[in-house]
Amino acid sequence: MKPIRLLFGAVLALTLLPAAAIAQTNVAPGSGDSYLAPIVVSNSQSPQPFPGVLGFDVDTTNYTIESGNPNLWGGNGSEFNQCGNSIYGKTVWSIIYANRYGRIDITAAGYDSVIGLASFKDPNTPAPTGGPCTDRLSGRIESFARDNLPTVKKNHWYAIQVGGFQNQDGTINGGQLEVNVELLPPNAVIGDAGLSWVSTKGGIKVKSVRIDGPKGSVITVACTRHKCGKNQSFAVSKATPLIEQPVLKANPLARFKTMKKQQPTAPDRTVVHAAASKNVFKGRTIKNGTRLTVAVEADDQIGELFYWDVKKNAAGTKAIGCIEPGSTKVQALGSCDGK
Repeated sequence: MKPIRLLFGAVLALTLLPAAAIAQTNVAPGSGDSYLAPIVVSNSQSPQPFPGVLGFDVDTTNYTIESGNPNLWGGNGSEFNQCGNSIYGKTVWSIIYANRYGRIDITAAGYDSVIGLASFKDPNTPAPTGGPCTDRLSGRIESFARDNLPTVKKNHWYAIQVGGFQNQDGTINGGQLEVNVELLPPNAVIGDAGLSWVSTKGGIKVKSVRIDGPKGSVITVACTRHKCGKNQSFAVSKATPLIEQPVLKANPLARFKTMKKQQPTAPDRTVVHAAASKNVFKGRTIKNGTRLTVAVEADDQIGELFYWDVKKNAAGTKAIGCIEPGSTKVQALGSCDGK
């Protein structure tokens, strides 16, 4: 494990550029051929910039597939080299550190190639846990579909594997390769909520709360300081996430799984005010000075919060805020960016 730790002491010059920079650098021959000696694109001292693009140029003509490390490669002793039906080799490894939630856009240019993304705990615990891969394009450029980019979590490490596609005659592409990495904001959940109420002594009485969220989201109806009883939560189509991001099991890099190409569509929204949830909070009394909230959230995405402040036996105008992924703090709508 020492090589990966030692490499952090010699951070590439590109990681020290301003956050808005677009940087590209040539690396020494052989750099990144071994997973334990990767090309450092960004690290915890100089995280992946936002906005900005970092990248590197490398010649993979003589690069290889690693073998002989069963602990690292899940028991078969060899680095994984298949994405769906695509076989690849001459792999180059690089690593990044994300200090915010977001989507990662990785582009490889130079020859027909395959891209894989794995996560790992930290430089002292580098065994990869795996992730998505893509081989959706034929030709000199490869990337994840723009409308289906992998997501990254705040304060996490990621390893990027790029390999040359194996042609029908058995040859594996290699040579001059340019890899670029850009961190983009998280997707934002799109939902809605409505409140029907009547005045009562000391506050309002709820007639109904309408809740509306996209597939893959969780909707929570609550009051500040639990002043109106137990919260109620509703998962919307658990098996269908907003972003389809296949992730392999925790077996160290045992298998990458192909990212499916998707065409942009209108937000897929499922109304949840029929049947079981149409009477959510019905009959509850909400006292003056209390805030009624409806939060619509999904993993690794910016959440949406709808709320009403109850004063003088009336509910105020519906207000809307946003919630950063992994947070509970409400911010002004439009101010959330994954940080």
